[in-house]
Amino acid sequence: MIKVIENLDNLKKEIANLNKEFEIEQIISIDLPFIDSQSNFTILNIPSYGDGNQNNLIFVADEKILVYTPVKTVNFEKKFEKIIKKKHGQSTISIFMLLKSILKNYSQEFLKIRDVMNTLELDPVLDSIEETGRRLRKLTDRIEGLFQIIIELKEEDINCFDPSIINFEYEIFSTEARSWLERSRSHTYRIASLRTKSEMRSNRELNDTMKKLTVIMTFLTIISIVVNVPGTIGAIFGIPALSNAYFESNTTLLIITLISTTVLSIVLGYFYWRSLHLKT
Repeated sequence: MIKVIENLDNLKKEIANLNKEFEIEQIISIDLPFIDSQSNFTILNIPSYGDGNQNNLIFVADEKILVYTPVKTVNFEKKFEKIIKKKHGQSTISIFMLLKSILKNYSQEFLKIRDVMNTLELDPVLDSIEETGRRLRKLTDRIEGLFQIIIELKEEDINCFDPSIINFEYEIFSTEARSWLERSRSHTYRIASLRTKSEMRSNRELNDTMKKLTVIMTFLTIISIVVNVPGTIGAIFGIPALSNAYFESNTTLLIITLISTTVLSIVLGYFYWRSLHLKT
């Protein structure tokens, strides 16, 4: 008999009525797919993506199947109607359908992450790249855990699950899960590529900033030379002994020399500025 439970407290009561004692809170707190199979019961808990509570749990004991999940599970297909009537058929199909629903949930999360990565290809913002990388690593870990459970259900002798009665469908499902796992793993290399792009863009921006600072320093140097010309002339003629002894008879030559050196500094600074080939 299958019973779908929406409330955690009700789930605890149902399990207590079956005289099965274990810490359900500890199992639900595990953030990766988890399975525990004993001689008299089997419990399977897999986290999923969505709003609110995202624990998906199946508890099988004494021909009773308790299902606790917010994910919309796939309905039993007509081709499974005869299988359900077989020994362990109902529990096998229930677990199989939940696994398919979880894999669909994970694949949808992967597509969301991939869309974000496509956007980051155009605008590689480092903080967003790191956040996306964390989401991808978490998803990859979950898919790996799910795939491990798929393998364990097939290879281990679990009393409530008989993969031989859905052998063909289970093989296809296993291949699909492996495919999503490989896709998720391969996209970790895209994260590394996005980090490289972000660093390259940061280096370009730093180089542009250094060029702009160089231009600013050149401009300020030229301005300081121009501003110092009147001060230099005033300083020379403000010292009587110096001006009378050396510059009184060559005042015009002194002024021409100072103005010429100033103009030369401006011209040389201008050509240096042009030689930088800065983009406006």
